[in-house]
Amino acid sequence: MNNKKGSVIKEIRKIRGISQQRLGVLIGSQSMVSRIENNKTEPTDHTVLLLCDALNISFEEYFSAVFGKKKQLKNPDNCFKSILSRQ
Repeated sequence: MNNKKGSVIKEIRKIRGISQQRLGVLIGSQSMVSRIENNKTEPTDHTVLLLCDALNISFEEYFSAVFGKKKQLKNPDNCFKSILSRQ
């Protein structure tokens, strides 16, 4: 698991001045927030969307914070052709 996921959520939550309990109310479970922040569980895609909404950040901002800036594909057409030719 990428250990940065939980720390990103925790950092943004604290910047926004939201308690774990309040974030838990917004996404459905305070214990889930705790487990995510402590890297004991991986958030589902749905949970990430709920977290982004509750923390007022975009999905792209979240992934950029977790994984770094996205790399530009030099020639995406060739990339897709390569993937499709393997099938």
